[in-house]
Amino acid sequence: MAAMVSPAFWSGKAVFVTGGSSGIGRELAIAAARAGGRVGIIARGADRLDGVAAVIRAAGGTVEAFACDAADAAASGRSVAALEARLGACDVAIACAGIHRTSWPLEATTAREVFDVNVGSTVAFLSAVLPGMLARRRGHLCGVASVAAAVGLPGNAAYCGSKAAIVAFLESLRIDCRPHGVRVTTACPGFVDTPLVTDEERAHGGLMPADEAAARILAAIERGRAEAWFPWHTALAARAARLLPPWLRDRALAAQPPMRDASRR
Repeated sequence: MAAMVSPAFWSGKAVFVTGGSSGIGRELAIAAARAGGRVGIIARGADRLDGVAAVIRAAGGTVEAFACDAADAAASGRSVAALEARLGACDVAIACAGIHRTSWPLEATTAREVFDVNVGSTVAFLSAVLPGMLARRRGHLCGVASVAAAVGLPGNAAYCGSKAAIVAFLESLRIDCRPHGVRVTTACPGFVDTPLVTDEERAHGGLMPADEAAARILAAIERGRAEAWFPWHTALAARAARLLPPWLRDRALAAQPPMRDASRR
């Protein structure tokens, strides 16, 4: 059953989303705006951001776009300040910017790029919105990691490592923020039909539509959930693998086909 997004929760809230020009981030922005949120979207590509903004406005939603590299702390700070000036203080911040790069053979440049975007953008963006939330003693932070955070997958040391870093970062942040009225949710989707997926993977089927993934993430925020791992069967398999002896887990995971790069965006 698809998750339901409640206008009663989102109406009037200022919702900022990084990675809002495509994939899950795009669908998060559209769904939050449809539910009555005042949405701010951040991504590197101005043209695609403008396209998403046009879709939201055509449906009667409220949106502002800011093109920048969310992994740049100064740029993230400027984007948050600009969006808050137009939309009001941020109520919900969703860090969804991310890339995938195959990292075998391991190259320092590729691994650094993956960590800079996936981890760096999460840290920079949430660091920019958090002081205001702490001062107001309310707000909600969300970071989009992956089921791939649970286990190491062949050819994906950088990707899996970056997603595991996000999970641990947000867990610690959740403990720190709770006494100050700020909630933190970690979303860990499995295979979702986004531009990061190759045509070959798409042909195999079994992918969750991006709009369904977005709805599940928004529903988790509504309910104040600490973590949301989905779909349940993929999440269960990945987390159960951690219970196996390392030699057996390594053998089982080595037999899995590696995730491939869909593009070099």
